[in-house]
Amino acid sequence: MAISLAGCAATSVPVASSESAQPEPAAAPKTPLQQSTIPGTQRFYATELRPGDCIEPLPQTSLVTVVPCRVPHSAEFATTYVLPQGPYPGADMTRLAENGCLPRMRIKKSKRDEIGIAWLGPAFEDWPRYRTVYCLAVPMDGKKTTGRLVE
Repeated sequence: MAISLAGCAATSVPVASSESAQPEPAAAPKTPLQQSTIPGTQRFYATELRPGDCIEPLPQTSLVTVVPCRVPHSAEFATTYVLPQGPYPGADMTRLAENGCLPRMRIKKSKRDEIGIAWLGPAFEDWPRYRTVYCLAVPMDGKKTTGRLVE
């Protein structure tokens, strides 16, 4: 599945088992950009996501809607990865995102066979100022899920 995002690039791939992944440090408290019209949801920029934030729908820009994980959702934020310095990766972005996200994602063991990744990355016009890739856990069947996907 590929998604084109304004100011970001995105795609998804299957998740490989990553027994050695390290937990992410707790992020600072976040303040919602705006309340969503759906009760219990808030909109944030991807830069404010914390591991375990559930997202619905899959983002079309760097502005995402965070929902309670008990309601059906399309993705769960897992981690970030900073791309190495150098020229814009272009066609290598997918490979770099996979290699950076997969070892860092802590997918629940019971979900590993069902989960792939989607990622939000910097657009050409934002390079090299922004090099962060935002790694999202997504169901490989494209359906929505409930509950947590990430440990």
